[in-house]
Amino acid sequence: MCDQPETPSANVTTRRLPAEKRRKQILRSAIRVFAQATYHGATTKRIAEEAGVTEALIYRYFGSKRALFTDAVQDSSAWLADGLIAVLDEHGEDPQQTATECFAYYVRVLERHEDLAKMIFLVLSELDQPDIREAYLPHQTRALKAIGLKVKRWRSQGLVDEELAPEGTAWLLFGTYLILALIKHSHGELSVPPAYVLKLVRPYLNLQALHPDEDEAS
Repeated sequence: MCDQPETPSANVTTRRLPAEKRRKQILRSAIRVFAQATYHGATTKRIAEEAGVTEALIYRYFGSKRALFTDAVQDSSAWLADGLIAVLDEHGEDPQQTATECFAYYVRVLERHEDLAKMIFLVLSELDQPDIREAYLPHQTRALKAIGLKVKRWRSQGLVDEELAPEGTAWLLFGTYLILALIKHSHGELSVPPAYVLKLVRPYLNLQALHPDEDEAS
């Protein structure tokens, strides 16, 4: 899983870049400014300064501040969902490891990409707006579906309790990000250890099916 590229600072000298790279550069800078100033407090002038480009170039690529914001929502939401789905693909055979790795992924996002972490709260504040729903909800749906499919598979394999509902579990696992983000932005640090998460999910795990060799040895 790859990390989000560093956002260019305002001191970066403008140089010729392919159109798609320039667009991504502006988006990264926009995410930073929106995260710091909120949508209503941010200006295209400040975003242009952050990206090291002219304000006119922003309008050439995005057309308006609102279009830039919705693209920033789409970009950050897609990145978060893609990363989570990558974790599920890599570690999804074991529900216990999946819970741990998803938790670790959220922590990495919050610690390394604070601006992206803040964007989710901007999304929530604007989620009654049709354009924001259109930009954000497809990625949330993808992540929830991926988690739900894993839970169904675990149930069919006897790895988790039959009463573990796929949809409800998906919402809880996906929503852990919001809880951790709230802790991070309220207290400045994440003080919830992964071991605590495992204690919460342990009652729903079929440990005998997950670790048959250990049970036989005992």
